[in-house]
Amino acid sequence: MKQCDNLTLQDWLIVFAFIDAHPTLSQEQVVDHFSSLENGALKFTQSTLSHKIKQQLELEERVDSNPSALSSKRPRIVTRPDVERALVIWLRSMEEKQETVNGKMLAEKWKCFEEKFSVPEKEQLEGESWVK
Repeated sequence: MKQCDNLTLQDWLIVFAFIDAHPTLSQEQVVDHFSSLENGALKFTQSTLSHKIKQQLELEERVDSNPSALSSKRPRIVTRPDVERALVIWLRSMEEKQETVNGKMLAEKWKCFEEKFSVPEKEQLEGESWVK
């Protein structure tokens, strides 16, 4: 079994463009091509490629609607835009002051904003796993 990388949307768009440019290649040949690149090899299995091809339109639409999604590996779902907006403003102010911010600080600040915006307990984020 080959080791797979966690590819970004941009990586998959590159793979899709290659497939479009080389329509006669099999999926196995596409996998072999990308895994053998000297610089920037992308490692994925034929089954993953098949799955991603089925999602191609959805992935392209996600990039069209949110260009910053190119570097993401999975869709980002925001459940509380008000809290996220406040956190982003706070984070930018910390960056302007050249303060260092870590995951624990982000989680604590998120909790503060949840309280400030009276987020119901069932909608509150738990733990720090979302800080990645």
